[in-house]
Amino acid sequence: MSKTGDAALREDLQALLDGFIARGIVGASLAVTGASEAPMLLAAGLADCVGSVPVTPDRLFKIGSCTKTFVAAALMSVVREAGVPLEAPVAAWFPDLPFAERIRVRQLVAHTAGLPEFEFIMPMEPGRIWTPTEIVALAYTAGPPGEPDAACAYNNTGYVLAGMLIERLTGHPLAAEIRRRVLAPLDLRDCYAAAGEAFPRESLVRGYYHRPAPPPELESRPVAEGGEMWRVGETLPYSDDLQDSSSVFPMTGAYAAGDMVGTAADLARFLGALVTGKLLPPDITADMVENRRPGTMATPGTRLRESGAGVWLMRYAGHDVFGHQGSMPGYVTVMVHHRDSGVTVALTTNTGSGNRLSFYASGLHGLVDAILGRVLGWMG
Repeated sequence: MSKTGDAALREDLQALLDGFIARGIVGASLAVTGASEAPMLLAAGLADCVGSVPVTPDRLFKIGSCTKTFVAAALMSVVREAGVPLEAPVAAWFPDLPFAERIRVRQLVAHTAGLPEFEFIMPMEPGRIWTPTEIVALAYTAGPPGEPDAACAYNNTGYVLAGMLIERLTGHPLAAEIRRRVLAPLDLRDCYAAAGEAFPRESLVRGYYHRPAPPPELESRPVAEGGEMWRVGETLPYSDDLQDSSSVFPMTGAYAAGDMVGTAADLARFLGALVTGKLLPPDITADMVENRRPGTMATPGTRLRESGAGVWLMRYAGHDVFGHQGSMPGYVTVMVHHRDSGVTVALTTNTGSGNRLSFYASGLHGLVDAILGRVLGWMG
């Protein structure tokens, strides 16, 4: 792409970001790699409404479940080094787990282990320090487990167990292994596993949450019908205004399922390197990306179609892409890689909602459609 074309594309993308902010999103950061010689890094809106602090590309965002891709990559590296087959039963490390003899290592990160889900019942206690064992115990109060390998159903509990397995196989904290095996090899200096390592908190943008009061007859509706995803009732009242939710979900409560923070730039670099085989050996990369099953989603407002191991097949702008999406109260993120063009897009925002049907929770999907479509159009 010529310098003139590059500048024109940047102008188009900035206009798309600015339009997104004009619709009520507080702040956003965008990284596009593979479309030009240098990454395109853009930002719009506010990192903190107090003082009207603008978002800049170097600001950190909570990336929620995009953490899972990092954890899955670390797990693949660890088990290869330890000589543990991906089809090994997890009973050797979790003997008391129901169906432990039938749950396989890979199933923990492929959403096929049949595990109960903790996210929808976790109490929002901002100051609480959770242990991974406590999170797993909480999950089993949500209901009985399902049959291992019977279905591919999105699940956070498997990733908590995957993080615990990494620690048990290496004897090191999860955060240290993610840094050694994923972040350091790619020179990603602006991503952190926040539950397990220090990070520059002054660089983290504030998160903002939309929680309007529902009609009384719909107050207890399920998540799939627009009900609330998180139990924020004790910490955030109903309000038509956006509320600061930066500390609502304790990072230790997310752990390996969603505790990372990072910049859009580092997310794009990571995903592009992973999917194109620059991080892990070819057979591991292929297992993560190509060995997929259609997913059964428990929540609306996603583009997740087929699950690999930490990598989902999704569809944006009419194209199949690989990556992940994530959310925490007040934050939503999407990262995708388009294989044919080599383009990677990472979009982070600091506005969200527990109602998955809300624009604040899922409106960024339309923006990613527009961004990817515009980039591929300029390249085509």
